[in-house]
Amino acid sequence: MEMLRTTPTPPTGLSFDIADLILIKGWTEYHDVRMVVELDHSVEGEEYEEVVALYTNDRMLRRWILWRSACDVVVQPLLGRPRHFDCVADALESLIAVES
Repeated sequence: MEMLRTTPTPPTGLSFDIADLILIKGWTEYHDVRMVVELDHSVEGEEYEEVVALYTNDRMLRRWILWRSACDVVVQPLLGRPRHFDCVADALESLIAVES
């Protein structure tokens, strides 16, 4: 009997480096935002090893999710299009501008 060979598809989102998670955590504490790390996240058939959901303390809905792809960091606001950045620091800097 011949076995079928399938090539696994890599997840859309990859895990963050520990240093990036520490940076995000510090940013959330400074800006009074709640950070939730969600593992093995799946949306509309796309798989993510890890996403970071950011919630403002005055709302129960998430404000943004962040994930890392093979080549960039993506920020997806609750409403709007995802934005792509070279690093977590740039992504967080863009959120500071939104908060102002």
